[in-house]
Amino acid sequence: MNRDKLCIHWWVMGGGLWLTGCVSVPEVEPSLRPVPSSDVGRMQAWQDAEQVSARQSGRETVIGSGDSMRPIYGDRTVLVLAPIDYANLKVGMQIGYVNRHGRRVVHVLLAPENDGWRVQGLNNESEDRERVTRYNLIGVVYASFATDSALK
Repeated sequence: MNRDKLCIHWWVMGGGLWLTGCVSVPEVEPSLRPVPSSDVGRMQAWQDAEQVSARQSGRETVIGSGDSMRPIYGDRTVLVLAPIDYANLKVGMQIGYVNRHGRRVVHVLLAPENDGWRVQGLNNESEDRERVTRYNLIGVVYASFATDSALK
């Protein structure tokens, strides 16, 4: 196992406090496993998502299609999007937006640019052609309900 050392040194002049020490910190392997899920059908997932949506004004329930966000979300994953102020967006957030064809897209924020945020699906080789702006932003992913057995 690869380990890094975390070292702390305190020096206080005049008072005579001199502390030093190191501790080995185990390397943490990142996990791409999805969050825990329950084994429910599509209708139950939709009903559960609608209940979550109803708890705050502006939340919206959508059904994903395609594999662009695998391994986190698969085809037919039910998502709850919550409103977020454009100024509060941060790199790595999973957000929904409306593309130029009027389709709703849920992808990950990469970086802000002058003309909007660059975004990309986790499973896509390249980023989206369009930018996310305050005008096409739907919201941030608040909850997901996977009905795809491959994600469980």
